[in-house]
Amino acid sequence: MIPETDAIYQIYPRNFTKEGTLRAAIPQLGRIEAMGFDWVYLTPIHPIGKAARKGSLGSPYAIYDYRAINHELGSEADFAAFIDAAHAHRLKVMIDVVYNHTSPDSVLAREHPDWFLQGPDGRPGRKCGDWSDVVDFDYQASPHLWVELIDTLSMWRDRGVDGFRCDVASLVPADFWKQARVRVNQYDPGARKERAPLVWLAESVHPAFLRRMRQDGHGAWSEPELHAAAFDLTYDYDGWERLEVKIGV
Repeated sequence: MIPETDAIYQIYPRNFTKEGTLRAAIPQLGRIEAMGFDWVYLTPIHPIGKAARKGSLGSPYAIYDYRAINHELGSEADFAAFIDAAHAHRLKVMIDVVYNHTSPDSVLAREHPDWFLQGPDGRPGRKCGDWSDVVDFDYQASPHLWVELIDTLSMWRDRGVDGFRCDVASLVPADFWKQARVRVNQYDPGARKERAPLVWLAESVHPAFLRRMRQDGHGAWSEPELHAAAFDLTYDYDGWERLEVKIGV
């Protein structure tokens, strides 16, 4: 669980400092602590795919390799230094988990094309046509996909991460998140006796988008379903839809 008073500061690493690196962000942690924040949340820190890339830099949500650090942001040593510095400032670190999709040329798409949704041409495809720089996982394809992704979460846990913000979590099976939380929390208590339990934040989706996905025959999970399965926090799209009706948006 996470205290209701906790505040999360989001960092988009490549635009956060002039240098656009994790190492350059470290001197800013004292300022973030002084403002009263409890967490720093890093948007994706992994290498970006080149196939179907949007723009010259690409979207960090089109991930090439879940287990690596984007060299443009720094090295594994730089990431470790960032984690240590954040903890020294009494800040917990949350990283982005993008498990609905990868870049079309990702390590997993190349090694396990059968783990992905198949498009009309028999090649890996996607549920949202305008998300043209990614291909979506098929969570029914293989239990080995679940093992790989959960093992990756455990790896980042062991590197000192305190929480996960899960991108478009509503489009990933709730049963996967439930299993992931249980397994990732099965760490050696002696090795992490001074660490609090990991915090899980779901990027849920607007109910209208949820309904459209379901109408198109895709699995999609609501905020209550995500809370029941695994998550401490979700986005508040359910409340936003009610507010839209109230104010006539």
